[in-house]
Amino acid sequence: PPGPVGAYRPRVGIPPIGASGENLEGSKVEALAADQLSTLAVRTDRFVVIERTQLQKLLDEQGLEGIVREGELARPANVRGVDYLFLGKVTNLRVKAERASRGFGLASIPIPGAGNLGAFDYKNKSSKITTECGVDLRLVDPSTGEVLEAEFSDFKRTDTIEAIGIQILGANAEADADLQIDEDNKGLILRLALDDTLKKMLNRLDT
Repeated sequence: PPGPVGAYRPRVGIPPIGASGENLEGSKVEALAADQLSTLAVRTDRFVVIERTQLQKLLDEQGLEGIVREGELARPANVRGVDYLFLGKVTNLRVKAERASRGFGLASIPIPGAGNLGAFDYKNKSSKITTECGVDLRLVDPSTGEVLEAEFSDFKRTDTIEAIGIQILGANAEADADLQIDEDNKGLILRLALDDTLKKMLNRLDT
């Protein structure tokens, strides 16, 4: 929904979002999440969003490199040109095969423990999957460390591959039916979880 008419639009910076969870450390999820959050924050019409490379330049010029580490404020600092920072963490990002289909084929990957139930056909757009994504998000005053608003989302959706709109690259038979997706598709799932989180924050920020 549109923001309050005439409301002040603070300048916000969005450094890389932290990531802690299975298969998340050292991944590209941190930058992907920050990019998705930047787009969503712009579309709210409630913030002036500083482009991420510009934010890094501001921090470097002011000798403030390292004030944010793994999605956390390492130390309070007055960042000229920035009112608030969006800080956060991705706690989960997973796509799972929801149920096995009967029969085996060239595009089928066995599901551990499925026994005689068959295999999961990840190339069949009608196959059902479950997407999970957990995110924590905070709007922080970098000069004091005060948290203006905080929210989280444990996004979960079960539907067909076609309905969810992502592409499955393959399946990992050693990872409890976990499915493999590329960076673009991870970004789509992150967008859904961050959108849900940001909307809940805005309900309180507008008041």
